[in-house]
Amino acid sequence: MQISIGKKQPKQNYSASLINFERAVSNQDRQVAGRELVAILQSLEVNGGSIQQIEMDIPRSLTLVAHEDERYFCTRLAVAVSDFFRMPELVFSDAGAIDLLTYQRRLAQVFASSPFLNADHVLRSFDIDLSDHQSQVAVKKGLLQKFCILYFPESNIPLNFELLWQLSPELCISLCFALQSDRFIGTTAAFRKRHILLKWLPTKLSKIKNLNGLNERILHDVYMRCSYDTAAEKHRIKEGINGIIRRHLLENGWQDRNIAPIGYIKGKPIMMVYLEHFHATHSIFRTHSTSLRAAWEQFFLIGFGGSTVDQQGKAVFDIFYPLDTIPLPNNKLKQIRHFCEQYKPAVFYMPSIGMDLTSVFLSNTRLAPIQAVALGHPATTHSPFIDYVIVEDDYVGSEQCFSESLIRLPKDALPYIPSANAPKTVEYCLREEPEMVRIGIASHIMKLNPQFLEACRQIRDKAKVKIHFHFALGASKGIVHIYVERFLKSYLGNDVTAHSHLPYQQYLDVLHQCDMLINPFPFGNTNGIIDMVTLGLVGICKTGPEVHEHIDEGLFKRLGLPDWLIASSVEEYIERAIRLAENHKERLILRRHIIENNGLQTLFTGDPSPMGKVLLEKVKALGM
Repeated sequence: MQISIGKKQPKQNYSASLINFERAVSNQDRQVAGRELVAILQSLEVNGGSIQQIEMDIPRSLTLVAHEDERYFCTRLAVAVSDFFRMPELVFSDAGAIDLLTYQRRLAQVFASSPFLNADHVLRSFDIDLSDHQSQVAVKKGLLQKFCILYFPESNIPLNFELLWQLSPELCISLCFALQSDRFIGTTAAFRKRHILLKWLPTKLSKIKNLNGLNERILHDVYMRCSYDTAAEKHRIKEGINGIIRRHLLENGWQDRNIAPIGYIKGKPIMMVYLEHFHATHSIFRTHSTSLRAAWEQFFLIGFGGSTVDQQGKAVFDIFYPLDTIPLPNNKLKQIRHFCEQYKPAVFYMPSIGMDLTSVFLSNTRLAPIQAVALGHPATTHSPFIDYVIVEDDYVGSEQCFSESLIRLPKDALPYIPSANAPKTVEYCLREEPEMVRIGIASHIMKLNPQFLEACRQIRDKAKVKIHFHFALGASKGIVHIYVERFLKSYLGNDVTAHSHLPYQQYLDVLHQCDMLINPFPFGNTNGIIDMVTLGLVGICKTGPEVHEHIDEGLFKRLGLPDWLIASSVEEYIERAIRLAENHKERLILRRHIIENNGLQTLFTGDPSPMGKVLLEKVKALGM
């Protein structure tokens, strides 16, 4: 019997319940068990790994110790899932398998936060060998589906993706997307898989005609999160993603706008702007709203966005069109194209790209004669439809990292605005001769990787002073935090405290107690540096050719910090972090320099007008 679990049944609302899932598995009711499992995974997805909306019974004593309830939940769910997938008669519909591969990252987190770590004990029970592409392997479709769904980033079973591709291209691609989609791909096993797939997958994507039969809902996660790898060609996968999206759009009747005429309102050409996140507390608003406001002098501004744009974000524009009620990227694209045909923009601009699916789809269309992105997510698009990347000059490492032409603005042309939650006053914590140096790391979990943690371990081992690391982690909550904390302690043992995702003021309190900071690499830390300076702290960063590495160097130099705090290699990074930790007087001199010179104001002041002026010159050059 095939079961379809991808759609909710009409007139019924399936709540997320571990109890119901366990009961259905025990009763061998595959249909109900499948729906209950998807409901649980959807709840974990919507709530960022929190189990608060999932029904279960739990011994009260486990609720008294932090994260023990989540560990208990993960263990019970992993056992029930193991039993469910061992049912010989269990076969998923194609849509059901793709749904589970869409949510596979949450299932992987469940196993990774349990004593099992992975589902290899279940995979071995299937008795199939997909390690050697030379062998002739015949695998029943249902068994192959189950294997792919339970093949997690933490799996230690050899898998030859070339063989899997030969058996089922769609399942292979969907598994590859799932393995690269999670925010946390930090462990050696998970990181190695993504590293391999970033090299192997692009050529395979060119052979896929469209997105039908794939888990396309996580495509933007694969697109954006490749930036957190260390491979030199890590962004090349975007070429494959762009190609398959473009083919999919054309197959579904998409037509680019005729861009020959451009419109004017109040004597100004029109700039249309698509916004992923643009509210007062979000970093994209803080880093890109001033230049957009300034561009109002040259352009009539029309914005588009969803519920992640607040009233302050909308106020930047002459006209703002909400897209909240339009569910699918294809439909949003048609609506945006309709407005573009109506207003005939000269410029189509996105401050960031990759945080939602719509922006990635838009980057594969032509809606205006000039199409540009800024570096809200600092990386190239590899799209032939994006003409320009707008970036401040001192943030550029190597232009070879971009497929687009660069509009290099003066270094103060995109001045930041302070966070709406920033403290009004700070009492600085300047410890003269600490027995233990507290090193803070402000990092989203996406930025963690084995190379960075190995550097932390060497800093601890080689320093002549006792070191304790405080990781203030973004997006580390619920079942995810158990997984991340285990990873950190595997390198640093009792010399690390992993702080789960906290409200902004509590997050600052964690960093406030530290003596210094070190920035993660290769993906740096713009907002972490702002928080560092806010608290009168000083730290170490590592620069490199990619803009997301080089931004740290640019910010350190704007702050007037000495060059030796900017490392060019991992070896230099370790050496200089140790120097900063061991030399208390030198560290305090640097901290007082930051405090006395009010270094933060250098990031909040500047002339935001160049972006609008440069884009207007490019519009005039069109001769339209």
